[in-house]
Amino acid sequence: MYIYMHKRGMSFVEVIVAAAVLVLVFGGLFASFQLMTSLIGKSKVSAGALALANQQMEAIRALTYNDVGTIGGIPDGAIPETSTTTLNGITYVKRVLVAYVDSPDDGEGAADENGIVADYKVVKVTYSWDYKGVSDSISLISNIVPQGIETTAGGGTIVVNVFNATVGPVSDAAVRIYNDTGTTTIDTTRYTNAEGKAIISGAPALANYQITVTKTGYSTDGTYVATAENPNPTTPPVAVLASQTSTMNFQIDALSDLKVRTVGEPVVDTFDDTFTDSTKIASQVSTEVVGGALVLTGGPAYVSSGSVQSMTVTPSTFASWDTATFTLTTPANTAATIQVYGVSGGVTTLIPGSDLAGNSTGFTAGTISLVTLDPVTYPALALGASLTTSDASSTPSILDWHVGYVVSEPPIAGEDVILTGSKTIGTDSSSNPVYKYQETNVTNASGEITLTGLEWDVYDVVLNASSYDIKEACSAIPYALDPSVSETLTLTLAADAARTLRVSVVDTAGNAVAGATVALTRPALSESDTTSGCGQVFFNNSLPSASDYQVDVSATGFTSEIVTGVSITDDVTLAVVLTAS
Repeated sequence: MYIYMHKRGMSFVEVIVAAAVLVLVFGGLFASFQLMTSLIGKSKVSAGALALANQQMEAIRALTYNDVGTIGGIPDGAIPETSTTTLNGITYVKRVLVAYVDSPDDGEGAADENGIVADYKVVKVTYSWDYKGVSDSISLISNIVPQGIETTAGGGTIVVNVFNATVGPVSDAAVRIYNDTGTTTIDTTRYTNAEGKAIISGAPALANYQITVTKTGYSTDGTYVATAENPNPTTPPVAVLASQTSTMNFQIDALSDLKVRTVGEPVVDTFDDTFTDSTKIASQVSTEVVGGALVLTGGPAYVSSGSVQSMTVTPSTFASWDTATFTLTTPANTAATIQVYGVSGGVTTLIPGSDLAGNSTGFTAGTISLVTLDPVTYPALALGASLTTSDASSTPSILDWHVGYVVSEPPIAGEDVILTGSKTIGTDSSSNPVYKYQETNVTNASGEITLTGLEWDVYDVVLNASSYDIKEACSAIPYALDPSVSETLTLTLAADAARTLRVSVVDTAGNAVAGATVALTRPALSESDTTSGCGQVFFNNSLPSASDYQVDVSATGFTSEIVTGVSITDDVTLAVVLTAS
């Protein structure tokens, strides 16, 4: 009997499947091996750091109590504050912090029973390293207690409070303490806690402690040593008395950027609708155009409410938005409210009040300043209105509305612009203020200066030896720069005149009041103009030198203001604040 056996090899598909399975299996094993190797390496590096830290801490514990301190630190001692060590091919950075501690057992600060706040020392040893692109660190902390009773050898205490622009605490600010008037030079840095406080106990009783407060991305504050330029510093170095506390307060906050532009007379354009027909209306509900006005439908028996939205205003190219104006009639028992909308990708959204003050509730009169709207954020706008009546025989009416925008502004290059902050650091020998910031920069070919890393402050801006006057500053100057912002200040220039007056009109919240009427008068002189979107007017028509000018300012919705005895002998700026009526 014959037995037939058929032997068959693996098909091509089976080979591919088998290979894929092997790749998955061995790939997983390889990944696991890599992870295990990485974990072992990381553990080895951490173990090395821990060994170094333990070794360093034991060496510190072996020192005498007086030697436990960092070189040039508070307390001063024999230990370098920072150093590097290489172990198994890894570079470790060591940092040692030694500080006095005021124990609560005998009372803290001014309540200390014996007036000694440097009761014992705490030592923190930190080793940090980079391993395969990842930073890590370990720290050991130990208390070092003196033999016998506490003494006054610790000197006094420096308490540094660091606040931000709104007087909130700033944590993790570096507080550098420097003094070279003692037997050894003190140069140490401490960091503020969550309360914005750094406490340096045990500072030797000396005069002339210099303090500098910094934080990455923040402004700098501190004490100032008297110099020839600043012989009378506002905040001189601080003195420390034995067993006494010296407290210093400083303010720092996030830095800002400011672009300053110098331009000539702008080219402007407007979108206009006088409601002769409905061609410029994008949508409407229960409203219609009748006799050159937009009204509620149903006359003479009008509906109770309706709305309308203009077609989208989309300039092909433009530099900035300017103003929106409108004319309403609102008989008794009727009302009309205008609001501004942003349009992007065919979606219309009401602009929030944070970007356009007053827009959340709407406008019923006056001119709407649009200069605060960023053209990048709002490349297109539309006007919208709500109309209501509680009297069926009466309707509110919109007679016209307009949206203005700046098409272009010719740059003026080569202008020396002096920027001076209001913060001072002292006075000179003639009792003139020494400013913390005062710089002169020149506009480039595009008529721009880009200033980075500016401290929050109120800055005055003037032209140096220019053939121009500042016709308009948008926003108004002095210019208030907040922390952590990136803003643009545009200076529109006009030919230099002997005597000029620039009037800036704002409301009580500091917002520009556009469309306000400003009248300038004196015997034999009477001029009047309307404020721009930046809330300013400029008078430069051969003004005679005199001190008896009167400025009258009025605007719809505000109480009028009159300023008398205005002196114009050069270029003058006048700020007028209007109160809502």
